[in-house]
Amino acid sequence: MLQVCALISEAGGTSANEDAAGHHGDWAWVIDGATGISGATITGLSDAAWFSRQVDQALRRHAADSDGLATDTVLRRVVEDVAQAFIGATEGHPRARHERPSAAFALLRRIDDRLEMTTLGDCGIIHRDRDGRAGVFGSSNIPVFEARTLHAARQALEATPDLTPAELWNQVVGQVRANRQSMNTADGYWVLSTDTEALAHVDRQMVPLDNGPVALVTDGFLRLIDLFGRATASDFLDLDDQARAETALRDLRRIEAADDPHHGHLRLKRSDDASLIVVRPA
Repeated sequence: MLQVCALISEAGGTSANEDAAGHHGDWAWVIDGATGISGATITGLSDAAWFSRQVDQALRRHAADSDGLATDTVLRRVVEDVAQAFIGATEGHPRARHERPSAAFALLRRIDDRLEMTTLGDCGIIHRDRDGRAGVFGSSNIPVFEARTLHAARQALEATPDLTPAELWNQVVGQVRANRQSMNTADGYWVLSTDTEALAHVDRQMVPLDNGPVALVTDGFLRLIDLFGRATASDFLDLDDQARAETALRDLRRIEAADDPHHGHLRLKRSDDASLIVVRPA
């Protein structure tokens, strides 16, 4: 069993949260839906919000019935459920690869006296190694493609420094579409989507159970480490109660609000959706 110490999942702006975070028994997870580029909605939600909620709900169902099943089997059933829901919700209309909903995720599972860490995309799992060093588990090629988008944004802002967020988006959306063409391809990056192919490319590691805290984090919360440099991996392991976690989120939002997203730490969203779940083996 995993004991939940803190859980936060908050939208970065006024639109619906495209993250999700959840847990059940020996399982815990965070999900980061990739913002759609077509503007399409599904049952009144953005593609990303709909997809992350569907994955969250499917994980809750299948985690409850997972005894004796490998994690890959559970994930395959989750994707199959969500793919079927997608067909039903969109009346079976086919979509090009880059228009399909997708998400990064991080998943933790207790298996006897070990913890199994699984990630896909740019969510991370923060834990201590055998020597007590805190680090972020999970790798992805997504930053390579995000760097191309930021390069296009930088060029646009150099030409026209006073672009509004909407105008800047219009300048870079072509690059974002090009990036999405590489989703779940051998030369691109791997994320969860409506087919099971990407499940062969998860990052996975088994670690001994040491009863210390483990944090699962979406990239919006990881900004404190990798964008603003205002926290360390070890700091995240100190967020092992709800009050401290909420303080860290408030700190993140203050930093985002004070920093110019176009001429400070360059980013397309001033504030991103942010999710965190901190657990301990019980």
